Amino acid sequence: MTSGKYPVWLQAGVCVIAGLCLIAGIEAYRAADASAHAFQDPYLINAQPDRLREAARLLPDKTVIGYLSDLSFEEAIGSAAYFGVANALAPRLVVRSADEPQWVIGNFSHPLDFAAAGAAHHLDIVRDLGNGVVIFRRRP
Repeated sequence: MTSGKYPVWLQAGVCVIAGLCLIAGIEAYRAADASAHAFQDPYLINAQPDRLREAARLLPDKTVIGYLSDLSFEEAIGSAAYFGVANALAPRLVVRSADEPQWVIGNFSHPLDFAAAGAAHHLDIVRDLGNGVVIFRRRP
């Protein structure tokens, strides 16, 4: 019959493995924390709900909203901008087209002639909310 004790070399080995696992866990946490600090929302997705709060208040709740922007959806920044707007205006459905919906949200990265941008899609400005956010409505 054995005494139930494990050999010293086995206990030491288990302690070394447990220590290495602990160190690896700490290093993984540090790496994840450093990565989170290095890449802090470069497309300002977290700022969109505040930026679009007034637009969300003014746009009808149960309608499809068109989207008009000076940023190309083919680039990461344009896609991020679109999805940020779609998230901020939920539960409304925001579609990437400005050609058919009655209501359209304009999301612009720099000042330009918003009336001309809307007119190209047969839209009139309802309200310029500043900071590149413009609400358009289809002409009757």
